[in-house]
Amino acid sequence: MNSPLLDKPAPDFDTFVRVLKGEQEPDHVYIAEHTLDAEILQAIAERYLGERYIPFTNEPNEAYYQQLTTIFQRLGYDYVPVAIWHDWDNHPSTGWTSTGDTAGDLSRGERAWANEGRGLITSWETFEQFPWNQVRVNLGHCELAARHLPDGMKLVVATGLFEHVLEVLLGYEGLFYMLYDEPELVAAVFARWGQKVYDYYESVIEMDAVGAIFHSDDLAFRTSTLVSPQILREQILPWFKKYAALAHEHGKSYWYHCCGNIYDSGIIDDLIDDVKIDAFHSFQDVILPVGEFKRRYGNRVATLGGVDIDPLARLDEPELRRYIRSILDQCVPGGRYALGTGNSVTNYVPLENYFVLLDEARRWS
Repeated sequence: MNSPLLDKPAPDFDTFVRVLKGEQEPDHVYIAEHTLDAEILQAIAERYLGERYIPFTNEPNEAYYQQLTTIFQRLGYDYVPVAIWHDWDNHPSTGWTSTGDTAGDLSRGERAWANEGRGLITSWETFEQFPWNQVRVNLGHCELAARHLPDGMKLVVATGLFEHVLEVLLGYEGLFYMLYDEPELVAAVFARWGQKVYDYYESVIEMDAVGAIFHSDDLAFRTSTLVSPQILREQILPWFKKYAALAHEHGKSYWYHCCGNIYDSGIIDDLIDDVKIDAFHSFQDVILPVGEFKRRYGNRVATLGGVDIDPLARLDEPELRRYIRSILDQCVPGGRYALGTGNSVTNYVPLENYFVLLDEARRWS
């Protein structure tokens, strides 16, 4: 396959948004992605741009965002995702568990995941002692990224509420026990971090360079939500509604990424009808294939992505092309759709398979 990079395409985020809203018919297949793993970015920079890869750092780095913007533009996206947003002096940690990364030639050596036990907050005492005031909004990443946006391209900002509480502040086991033992403490933690997230979105949403919020919070696993739908409706969805309202008040979009089964519980209807998300992302074929989602909900919300990571990682090229074309056949008619992965472009997805996805979008055009 030839290079996946286009010759400096002219992005048009505003038209992309009108297509997602159903206000305009698309003249080509738009693409959307939650994120690309660093190893994918590095391979593209070094193999196709002929540049030394500039890794991400917690301190805003203009060279990193200049390269990131170039990669996303040359791949054909109309936006650049920015996910880092706060300074946190002496950031405490609950510890991470790791094992070898078996991702082939793009392996990062080790793969880590959050400790599943207790988090940083285990009692009212640790809640009061927690350094909340040290968590400060840092606009430096957005400001540096904005400097290198070509005309028509926007930034899409993202962070999480539920996942951060689950993985860092309370921990999985901590949250589940405290929902029974200390429900008021759980509510206080969600309220405090929910406000921190709101403060960030409020700080960036007025920037001309920011086109949308792409909020990311996995609420479920394969068969159910991680906590009861009642807890989500009481403590999580009201914050999502505030974030969406904030975006809409400023004429911006609110997209939402969520893994897991939120269908049987009816949470998807809450997200569409009450929170008022503009687009939904993250799909697994074993839960609900993207084509079926489009048939059920496509007249109420835009659909982003849907190429399941499992077949994207495993299928040979002819099978993969047939699989992606089937998704396009089901989802492109009627608009309000952008092609992409069901989750993100992970480092265990063969690079050439990701390029097949991009190529199929262009061939459809």
